Amino acid sequence: MSIPLHAARRGRLRRTALSLSIAPLLAGASLAALAETEPEASPQAAATQAAQLDTVSVTGSRIARADYVSSSPLTTVTGEAIEETGAATIEEALNQLPQLGLGANKTNAGWGGTGQATLNLRGLGAQRNLVLLDGRRLQPATTDNVIDVNSIPTALISGVEIISGGASAAYGSDAIAGVVNIRLDDRFEGVQLDTQFSQYGAGDGDTTDVALTFGGNFADGRGNAVLSLSWTEREGVDFMSRAFFRRHPGGTDFRIQTGTYEFGANLPTQAAVDAVFAGYGAAPGRVPVTPTTYLGFNDDGTLFAANKGPFNWRGPDGQLNDTGTQLNNLNQFSLLQVPLERHSAFGRVTFAVSDDVQAYGQFLWSSLSSYVAAEAGNTGINVPVDNPFIPDDLRAILASRQDPDADFRLHKRFQEAGPRTFERDFDTWQFLVGVKGGLDAINGTWDVYASKGSTQVNEVNNGAVVIDALDALVRAADGGAGLCAGGYNPFGLTVLSPECRDYLVAATASSTRFDQEVLEANLQGGLFDLPAGEVRFAAGLGWRRNSYEFLPDRLLRQGGIVGVPARGPSSGSTSVREAYVEALVPLLYDRPLAHALDLGLGYRYSDYDVSGGVDTYKLDFNWALTPGLRLRGGYQRAVRAPSVGELYVAAETESNSYGLVANGQGDQCEAGSPLRSGANAAAVEALCLAHGVPAALLDSYIDTQRESLATRAGNTGLSPERADTYTVGVVWTPEDTGFSLAADWFDIKVEDVIGTLTSAQVLAACFNQDGSNPDYSVDNFYCAQIARNADTGRIDNIDKPTFNMGSLRTSGVDVQLDWQRELGNAGRLSAGSVLSWVDRYETQSVSGGPVYDYAGTVGTLPTWKATSTVRYAQGPGSIGLRWRYLGAMEHSSKVLNPASTTPSVPSFSYFDLFGSWRLDETFSFRAGINNLLDKAPPQVGGTPGATHNSTYDIYGRQFFVGVTVKL
Repeated sequence: MSIPLHAARRGRLRRTALSLSIAPLLAGASLAALAETEPEASPQAAATQAAQLDTVSVTGSRIARADYVSSSPLTTVTGEAIEETGAATIEEALNQLPQLGLGANKTNAGWGGTGQATLNLRGLGAQRNLVLLDGRRLQPATTDNVIDVNSIPTALISGVEIISGGASAAYGSDAIAGVVNIRLDDRFEGVQLDTQFSQYGAGDGDTTDVALTFGGNFADGRGNAVLSLSWTEREGVDFMSRAFFRRHPGGTDFRIQTGTYEFGANLPTQAAVDAVFAGYGAAPGRVPVTPTTYLGFNDDGTLFAANKGPFNWRGPDGQLNDTGTQLNNLNQFSLLQVPLERHSAFGRVTFAVSDDVQAYGQFLWSSLSSYVAAEAGNTGINVPVDNPFIPDDLRAILASRQDPDADFRLHKRFQEAGPRTFERDFDTWQFLVGVKGGLDAINGTWDVYASKGSTQVNEVNNGAVVIDALDALVRAADGGAGLCAGGYNPFGLTVLSPECRDYLVAATASSTRFDQEVLEANLQGGLFDLPAGEVRFAAGLGWRRNSYEFLPDRLLRQGGIVGVPARGPSSGSTSVREAYVEALVPLLYDRPLAHALDLGLGYRYSDYDVSGGVDTYKLDFNWALTPGLRLRGGYQRAVRAPSVGELYVAAETESNSYGLVANGQGDQCEAGSPLRSGANAAAVEALCLAHGVPAALLDSYIDTQRESLATRAGNTGLSPERADTYTVGVVWTPEDTGFSLAADWFDIKVEDVIGTLTSAQVLAACFNQDGSNPDYSVDNFYCAQIARNADTGRIDNIDKPTFNMGSLRTSGVDVQLDWQRELGNAGRLSAGSVLSWVDRYETQSVSGGPVYDYAGTVGTLPTWKATSTVRYAQGPGSIGLRWRYLGAMEHSSKVLNPASTTPSVPSFSYFDLFGSWRLDETFSFRAGINNLLDKAPPQVGGTPGATHNSTYDIYGRQFFVGVTVKL
């Protein structure tokens, strides 16, 4: 179905449609180059496609037209460019682009790491950009409707298109920050084997990727089928394997596996402490009696001073990691890279039922297994004074307390329970069937499809200590010998009998299931002709349902495991009915300063069963002043409806760090807090006392943990988020120069943001660091979320309710440059660069509250970020160099505390070398070195060995080599 256009305009537009709307990003490759490498279609398929060669589809719109170029900033990355990064996942390759912030990735190897990989456009959150496969929704992997891009078959990827800015009018909910559309090769024929292996220069982190793809025509070319199978294995990387991280002190607490006793408010006498430690050769007063004094236990029953200068430690050399706040390096159990194993399969069948009707079906399946390791669980145990294992020296000190018969607090890390691991299995599948065809009457097409998918997540936590069993053992008069052989001695290095291990240690399990069903019908074509060309439209109807169910075992429901948050069962579903219409109106053509001027309009109505009806709409333009100079821009109203998790997740707890008072964060009741000596010191101290810090501890109170449990839960009263997006840009492609430039300004503001406050934000608001509690009232909303321990004053839990908060706003400029030149027989030289300047990244915790700008701070988005590439190709070979640049950034503590002395981070550059060689039509090779100069990450904050793992390269130099065999 050709679309009638002026012949001259069609020729001009076919040249510019492919060059104006994209930039050659990671490897200097353009969409035009991609088109040149597509496999030749079968004769029957070619005949069908010939009628549509004049049409172009652009991500962000449902309309197809020969001269349709993007009105929004559009970035295209080719499959070849992804290969040249050496990345085994799409996320690794795409996160080099400046438009993308920090999503889940292989560096999230800590307590909550999963091995999943997500994309985070503009740093607005992975849940606020929509990931599509060939323009259709994928199966979500989390309760926030986020897509795990690890599940997408990499062998068939022909390119990725990224549109920045809202696109809800075209695609519905979630497209606030933009859309990532992954396109697959739909005309594959033959057999192809793709293999790749990578390893870090340190000799670890091996990643192996193998894919086998089959494809071909059948039924005299009326049908085509393709099947792609892949397997990926990635090894973990130990935290202590890198010299940079070995400098890290390892944490901020005194909970060690041999146990420590904290004096607390029920103080012993100085004389009793001096008498015991005199036997170890200490002078009187060497171990001061204060509420924050800790004593530790040696294996021979003697005591050692655990803080305020360790004394009388009798354990192995090097085991005690004294930093003044930490006795053991917890990092020795941690990972820098999440190990995983992934199997995936993708199949697609298309069949021409008639000349105008084609049926199609596809399936996607992925199985991902990952695990993360963590330090042993820890807790404070109330031990009765009649416990038979209490060492004699400790018993003498306990007897001198103000209340000698009271329980005492023992802090213990349960290394005897064995390694603690979190093993997760993700199984994802999606089936899709549809019928599509052409409508000659309107020079258009129609498409109707249905999809159903499911994600099953099974999680097992090994090395879990059962709280009830622990309490029973500690309180048993015989030390627990009647409950299990040998009983339980918590003092010193604990050794468990097999029977006691079975009694005390368990493995917890949980399962989660996400389901999605989609029905959609789309129609696009022409309406009528105007002097400047044909008015095109698109319209459609849709229905979508998302549901989930989470089932924890009994121990998780009861919160019965040391160091593992309680999680209750939960379930829920949402559904939406939608209708949309879109129009593309050519206003001017071939006029002075208006070679072409097109106007785009769009509207969508979405009716959600929980949150009601919402409207989204857009208005954009493309104005070609000359064939080589184009202005573009527009306005979009986008929405994101609350996800099933945000609506229905039952209360669950997690471990949260909230920072140091030295950085303007943390618990401001600490004796060293600047607020305790500032102009409002009296009000702060009164708030601390009213909040639960014991008066006897206030003057010397120190928070040695700097973390607490935090509880969050869903909220069925949530409203959809709303976003307004503005973009204005210019595209310049002077003819016959091989050069193109695109510069786009963007401004995205999200209101009624759905989320939870961080623990640090709750504390800052309670103590009026952001103006939220000017009266320093204990009844303040934020202070009411904080629960303290009545004995120690420390924070036990912070509630983080899910609600419609304030706003997010980011703005800046993207610049894309591309140049290429044929050098005759000497080959082809090309260069490309993508650069982003972030003017603002503003957050507002609650509506009407203060606004803080985090642009250019570590952990959000750098003010400047660029990826530049130069590539030389000659004959069957090519070689290229990539430069990744990150601008200088401030520490985030300076946003709330401009006087913070935490140092900033200088600008950083990484260089990657890559190349390829095609031996013949069957064999081709590729290889490369990432982080060519083996640059270590910079220190972030005041702690040695601390950086921002997802921002900077933490692994060092990486080598990769790949082979493709096609028959």
